[in-house]
Amino acid sequence: MIIIPQTKGGVGKSTVAMQVIAPYLYKKHGKKIRYIEIDDENNDSRSFTRTEIVDKQMLGTNKLSNLDELMLMDDNHEIIVDVGGNKTSSLVLEEIKKVGSFGNVKWIIPLGDGELDGKNAIATMKKIRKIEENPEKNMLFALNRAISMEPDYIEEQFINFFGHKYLESNSALHDFIKNPKYFPVKNDKIITMSRYLGSTVWEMAYNNTDFAAKAIHAKELGDVESARKYLFFRRIQTEAKDYVLGTLNRIFHDLDRWIEIKK
Repeated sequence: MIIIPQTKGGVGKSTVAMQVIAPYLYKKHGKKIRYIEIDDENNDSRSFTRTEIVDKQMLGTNKLSNLDELMLMDDNHEIIVDVGGNKTSSLVLEEIKKVGSFGNVKWIIPLGDGELDGKNAIATMKKIRKIEENPEKNMLFALNRAISMEPDYIEEQFINFFGHKYLESNSALHDFIKNPKYFPVKNDKIITMSRYLGSTVWEMAYNNTDFAAKAIHAKELGDVESARKYLFFRRIQTEAKDYVLGTLNRIFHDLDRWIEIKK
């Protein structure tokens, strides 16, 4: 099981869960992944109306004990749990602490580059430390909305994670955990576009529709507006492929080193 909590809202938990972890596990297992969203106030996964890589399930905070058996049985990471921010993450972590994680959980904590994001990531990490015997081994951080994938740029953008020798900070992740495992998630308009289309970027990239041929056919029929529409989707398809090659495949490579999937 892969659980994605953060005690702060708006840090991109659903982006990491649906756009990164879901296609990664789908690709690894070759089948739909069970996707559980726990949030009584905001169900982000409902935006993905056309995705075919997950089976979505909502779980209210009054049913959190249902996670106990799921954690025990899922020893090959076939379930994603997308946990809502603020009070919801705290409730979920408190509930899991009652039974423990059985060593079957990988925790992914997303954070943006804001100072408050870093402080809440630290607060979330501390709660997980009360659950896990070896939290550093099973905990990953997703540096969300990265402007660049270049290591030097990432280190300066996410001072809340790495700290900086010339800038005072007593709330960087590196102050609390040695060599934390992380992966950056590059920000891109294709992510926003995919939500409007109800799909994931990964699925858009691997859509087999030949939009160029459709555009040519529409042009031959004299249907200029349809030709423009197909050109638009052709561009979106290309941008999605670029994002997969430049960002997602790099993350998948890192996840391979951290998440053991039994074949």
